[in-house]
Amino acid sequence: MAYVIGKNCSTCHYCFNTCPVKAIKFVGVEYAIDPDKCINCGQCAQVCPAGIIYNPDQQQPVPQAQPQTITADAVVLGAGGSGLVAAVRYRQLTGKKVVVLEKAKKPGGNTNLGHAFVVRYSKIHAAAGMPDLREQAVESIWSGSNGKDISKNLVRRAVYGLTDMFDWLCTFGGVEERFKLVDLREHPIPNGPFVFCPGFFDYPDRTLNVKSTDHSMGPGWMGTFVIDKMLEQCKALDIPVLTEHRATHLLVDEDGTFRAVEAQTPGGTVTVQAQCCLIASGGFARNEKLIRQLRPSFYEGMPVHSFTVASNTGDAIGMAEEIGAALDFEHVKIPLFGPVHHPFNYGVVSLVNSPRVAMVNLDGRRFANEGAPPEPGNPFSPLEDQPQKIAYAIFDSETVEQMGQELLERTSRDDSLHRCMLNWRGELEYECAELDIAAHKADTLEELAKKAGIDPVGLVDEVEKYNMFCAQGQDEDFDKPAPFLSPVTKGPFYAVLLMRFNEGAEGGLVNDDNLRLVKQDGTPFSGIYVAGDCCRGVLKKDDDGGKCSEMPWAMASGYLVGGEMADYTK
Repeated sequence: MAYVIGKNCSTCHYCFNTCPVKAIKFVGVEYAIDPDKCINCGQCAQVCPAGIIYNPDQQQPVPQAQPQTITADAVVLGAGGSGLVAAVRYRQLTGKKVVVLEKAKKPGGNTNLGHAFVVRYSKIHAAAGMPDLREQAVESIWSGSNGKDISKNLVRRAVYGLTDMFDWLCTFGGVEERFKLVDLREHPIPNGPFVFCPGFFDYPDRTLNVKSTDHSMGPGWMGTFVIDKMLEQCKALDIPVLTEHRATHLLVDEDGTFRAVEAQTPGGTVTVQAQCCLIASGGFARNEKLIRQLRPSFYEGMPVHSFTVASNTGDAIGMAEEIGAALDFEHVKIPLFGPVHHPFNYGVVSLVNSPRVAMVNLDGRRFANEGAPPEPGNPFSPLEDQPQKIAYAIFDSETVEQMGQELLERTSRDDSLHRCMLNWRGELEYECAELDIAAHKADTLEELAKKAGIDPVGLVDEVEKYNMFCAQGQDEDFDKPAPFLSPVTKGPFYAVLLMRFNEGAEGGLVNDDNLRLVKQDGTPFSGIYVAGDCCRGVLKKDDDGGKCSEMPWAMASGYLVGGEMADYTK
């Protein structure tokens, strides 16, 4: 039987780029394997970072074993970036035994998919003569929460802790060869994670998935570098990383002191007894029940596409609630970004980000200014109010050439990004010819509307009106800037799907400034810590990502909590 791709593919393109017979392509918005083309070579399963590709005929029943008990000083739940960093740091500081449990078949988690994380200051910044703006960054991040949503002390610990983590990472070698410091002093970026950042680290060349043209996600970028370095240290320091070990229950004394964790494996139950436990099990973007509760529109119309690993099902929330931990579903990040062409070919994704497109809904009507930037701080897409919550980028054969030329020009200063754009035309034609919903091409607008499922009368009327705006140089409906008004007149015509996406769902568990799990009465558990996407961390209320994104928080919190656990077990 042919290999199959399991549920909740993160669409990292690795299997697609590896298959020697081109048996893998998008079906809808996830990859699938054509059983008639598959030759059962298994290369796709080897490279899948989430370990969700398998051959059903090769699934052997696992003999059930007697319950096992492991004794350690510390146990870490989750072998993503925050968990592995914490485990290595703890082992270095104490020399004591730490065990890492990972529910997936492979370690790495979402960190393995991450491109880069922003370090505002480090020894490399200092050597380049760059100013230390971390305190200004702390003030900016904290004031952005109205000075009340998040702890200023924890923000400061995270900002400075990321510096310490990065300098520590440098001690393992390879950073200066792989990371490139980009000077922002002449052209500072005054928003997002780059605020008060005199220079950021670029990661110019992939180390894995090197055929991928998707510049936005790994594996193979900076996140993979961290995972690889931590796994090397786990091997060198004799830290067991036990995959297919899904934690199910936290065991505590009556006073809330941690004693053990129970885990389920394919062969039975394993109990790890330890002095302390770190919950670093990732977010809950794959927990449909909870997402429906917190973001009801997530699955309405075309469901939001989530760039997250299949194992991010929020198991920690149930385990923590079971022992009386406090939960917080206001300080969470579950953004519904868009309109964007993710998760398809990145050249086409970037191409249709052009303000020259006419963006229409399924009624064929424009609904927004295509030249306006996203609303700052808004985690919701304008697609929320459109039929089926999708749209199409419409353009003609003349405009697409102009868009392509502009795409190559604006990426020309970044070699690795520019390389991803070079085949934009081939990628667009492939999507139109080979994929079912990604893009469509037709000689007439009526035929294009039929292929895309757009109302043909609405589309023809809207394009006629839009072309009139282009001719007069004024958009009377949405005030789109005149330089971007490109008429849709010369076939063939194109319709490229635009949809919503997110990069995970973070939060849920409540932590204090020392990254301890907090009880419902507001006091911390003894010996239970949290880090990474599973906890509130420094998220603002209904956060959109803001100025402390996922991977910087994972790196900083993992490093900090390794020290906290070391102090606790001394």
